[in-house]
Order: sequence, then structure tokens, then C-alpha cells
Amino acid sequence: MEENKIEEMSEDLKSFLARESNTGVKINKIEGDISKMQNYFLNDNINNNPEEKAAFNSFIREGVGSDFINKSFSGGAQEGGVLITPTLNNQIISAINAKSPMRQLASIESISTRALDIVIEDGAFISGWVAESAARPDTNTPNLTKKTINAHELYAQPKATQSIIDDSEINIENWLSERLVDSFVKLENEAFINGDGNNKPFGLLANAGIGRIDVEHEVSPASLLNLINGVGEGYLENASFLMNRSTLSSIQSLTDEAGRFIWQQSLSDPLKQTIFGVPVVISSNMPDIADNSLSIAIGDFRSAYKIVDRSGMNLMRDPYTDKPFVKFYAVKRVGGDVVNPSAVKFARFAAAA
Repeated sequence: MEENKIEEMSEDLKSFLARESNTGVKINKIEGDISKMQNYFLNDNINNNPEEKAAFNSFIREGVGSDFINKSFSGGAQEGGVLITPTLNNQIISAINAKSPMRQLASIESISTRALDIVIEDGAFISGWVAESAARPDTNTPNLTKKTINAHELYAQPKATQSIIDDSEINIENWLSERLVDSFVKLENEAFINGDGNNKPFGLLANAGIGRIDVEHEVSPASLLNLINGVGEGYLENASFLMNRSTLSSIQSLTDEAGRFIWQQSLSDPLKQTIFGVPVVISSNMPDIADNSLSIAIGDFRSAYKIVDRSGMNLMRDPYTDKPFVKFYAVKRVGGDVVNPSAVKFARFAAAA
């Protein structure tokens, strides 16, 4: 009898392992298919559609709307103009990400709606050790709150003469992309740090929930160590400093007790720098050191701040209102807000002696 049970259990185990093996194969196949789809849509060959490129160039240079644009990229009669092609859209977003300090640090999510809703919990629940047969004490229920990050309209309006636009030697898409990137980056950088949420993102400095660590007016190695040690557990591993170049310059000459500079620069990449081993990111929008200023931030910004990009950019061509110039009115939608203030700390500088 026992031998039969053992055989049955053995067969059941073999059957289970076979199913698991098949499941693993299926999962690997699904993951492979997803990877192929992602590569297909991200591949330059699919985005560099010659018909798409020609139609969009025709719209920029001549204002001529082709059937291809109207069918594939129309932004709707209520908005006017056309949707910027996927190729140019990706090019602009990639360039903005590369030039934006906060985009390099924060988490970014693409949406197709007007806003992103996320649920935040305060983590106020009990956990602990307990005997197998012992009663479990009641646990606190964490408070759940919903945060909505709205995508706000951000516009840029570069202009050029018709003769420049007509010049076949000029790559008109690159020209337009560079000017849009410069405009968008400047406004986004300011909003992600100082924005008040009024038709723009909420900036990092606008959040009253981020902890402040008081430091002396003259920055010192000891105050920087206190700032580093003030970062919460679980956030220090991915932490970075955020400050402007003026603040950094006051730190670069500081040394530790052994006479070693606490600021270090990478030999392979001069743009990579650290303070006490913590990476430093420079943003000109962070304030200079002053009385009660929040001139240095440190923490895990990817956990702390979320940026939302609404997919698609609209472009309108206006050859009438500013002759002899042709204006290009481009609109993108972006939002941002602090989602986890515990992940970041500010240095609050004391008044000068």
C-alpha cells in the first residue's frame, strides 16, 4: 500500500515538474515575443518611414497637409496642426531626458490620459515575530491616499524665415528638434525644482513634507556627513546629491581628516563626480547658499519624484501673424510631483554669522 502511495506521489511530482517546465517554456516564449515587439517599435527602421518623413517635411516647409499626415498624425480639428511624427517625438524626448537633471534622477512614466493617479500608503502597519500557534495581535491599517499628477501644457514657438525653411541644405527636422528641446528643457528644469503646481508641475522645493537637516552657513565635511547619514534606510544605496555649481564650488576644496579631497571626479568621465562617494548631479535651478536656503538635496530621487509624459506632441505652422517669419507652435504635456518625501532630505543653511 505504501509503495503504491510512493509511486503515486512520484508520478504526481513528475507531472507537476513537467507542467512547471512547460510553463517556464511558455513564459520564456512570451517574454521573447514581448522583447521582439519592443525592438520592432523602437527600431529606427520602423520609425524612419520614408513616406512619413516626406509628408512631415512637406508640412514644415510648405504647410501642405497630405493624406498621409491627416490619416496618421492629425491632432484633431479642435487642436489644429498635426501630431509630431514618432521619429521626431522620440528624438525630442531622448534629448530632453539627456539634458534634464531631474529626468536623469526621477522616475518617468508615459501616459495617454490627462493625469496619472497613484495610491500612496504611509506604511503604518505592524509586523513581528510570533510563535506558530500563538495569537496574532491586530495590525494597524495603513492610510491610503490617492495622488493625481496632472499633465500640463508646455509650449514652445520657434520661428524662422521662409528662405531658411526652403533651404534644402538644412535638415529642417533637426533644426526644429533642437529649438524645441532647448525651450522645453529650460522650462521643465525650472518647474521640476521650483514649480508651484499652478498650470505646471509641483517642484521639489515646493514640497513641505521633505525633511530638513540644519547645517551651518559655511558648508563643512561634518555637515555633509550629517546630511548623508540623515538619509533614510533603504534610500542611501541609490542616493545622489543635487545642487547648483556655485554650491559645488564651495565643497570641491574641502578635505577629510586625512587630507583627502571629499569631492572626486571620474578619470574616465569628467562629468561624473562624487562627494564622499555619493554621486553629484548639478542643476542651475537649485538655489545658492543663503540664510535658510535649501541649497542641497540628497536622497533616492527615483523613489521620491515622478515625472509623467503624455504621449504625442502637437505642431501648428503659422506663416501669417509674424511676417516675414514662419512660427511653429509646438505643445507637449508633462507633469511632476513628489510621491515619497521620505526618500529625500534638504540641507537647510543657517544664517550667516
